Amino acid sequence: MDYGLCTISNKEWSIEDVLGLAANVGFDGVEVWGGNHVGNAGGPESPNMSICRTIADLAADLGLAVPVYGSYLRPGKNGFRENLTAELDAATALHANLVRVWPGDQEYGDHDTDHWDTVVTDLQLAGQRAADRDLAITVEKHEGTLTNRTEGARQLIQAVDSPAVGLNWQPLFFMDGEEILAEAETLAPLSNNVHLQATREQGGTTRCRLSEAYFDVSTVLEVFDDVGFEGYAEVEFVDQELPYEAAVRADATYLATVGP
Repeated sequence: MDYGLCTISNKEWSIEDVLGLAANVGFDGVEVWGGNHVGNAGGPESPNMSICRTIADLAADLGLAVPVYGSYLRPGKNGFRENLTAELDAATALHANLVRVWPGDQEYGDHDTDHWDTVVTDLQLAGQRAADRDLAITVEKHEGTLTNRTEGARQLIQAVDSPAVGLNWQPLFFMDGEEILAEAETLAPLSNNVHLQATREQGGTTRCRLSEAYFDVSTVLEVFDDVGFEGYAEVEFVDQELPYEAAVRADATYLATVGP
């Protein structure tokens, strides 16, 4: 397992400064934010390919991989198919391995069948198009989508049934520590990417250091390691009460100490 930093962890710094810090503290790679960091503030249809190529070159010079391009494509929504090519182009220009997408806009259990079927079909298409470029798709586990619950995430990835489509697992803070661990055990075999972030208490909204999480981050990482997970575990958001550089360094040090 390798460790990375999501550049969305700081929307104020330049991409150059975030990459420089990631390399300095010892991360293996960076997930590049599909927002201003690739010049697509106008929407997912407008990533700047020149900026993407510049980021790829800078990352390589710093010894960093770019495992994921964090797009905002939403399978199941209008515009998905029209924007898919541009976002795959961005991932290719970044030399990324995965393209992050969001599975629709209905939560599992409150979804309708048509929406579910459209998301599945769109993800199958995305997987095929990505595989044609030696890329893969990682599906965000997130509230407000079909992967908000463990069962929804499991059923969705299994329904898509593509080696080029996996889950982007992350802890959701409405769960207690035991529920997070149990979910990791269920979903790790279906995951190709992990986002790490933490709060000090269940239901919290203020991010803290991974070492202060209310759930056991090190045990979660062991779960993924035990199933042969070969992707990246990436710090997405950091302690909001520390200066950014100190918060990033604290999480990098923690992962170097406890990670598999």
